[in-house]
Amino acid sequence: MTTIAYRDGVMAADSGSWMGDACHRWARKLARGPDGTLYGTAGHAAECEAFLAWVRAGCAGSAPRAREEDDGRGSSFVVLVAPPEGGVRIRTARGDEVYPEAAYFAVGAGKEVCFGALFMGATAEQALHAAMEHGCSAIGSVCTIIRR
Repeated sequence: MTTIAYRDGVMAADSGSWMGDACHRWARKLARGPDGTLYGTAGHAAECEAFLAWVRAGCAGSAPRAREEDDGRGSSFVVLVAPPEGGVRIRTARGDEVYPEAAYFAVGAGKEVCFGALFMGATAEQALHAAMEHGCSAIGSVCTIIRR
């Protein structure tokens, strides 16, 4: 499972990835676009990696799109998007949710703990550490990406 937090031009994510009951701790979930936009992905690993590869290649052409889950209630992956002009967007199979006034945000399985930590003034990295300490959904190391 994945947890991603954002605040003040910094995005943080855990490095864990699950395959059934097996997990590894070396997943890369973050990328910076050529315009400084930060992207963090949570969901099916292959689809997340395809999206991040598109970002790393310069965001040329159409972005890979998430597919709607079979139950119709979810998205195969979500993307937390933090553009340089501020606010955040959440990209899902159903489109973008836009939060232009958001000073901080979190997505993924540990988002509740992250939101609480962020509300109390934690950095994105500190919020991820809180999710690792007080939940079971964020594992591995905390990875960060900074807007330049």
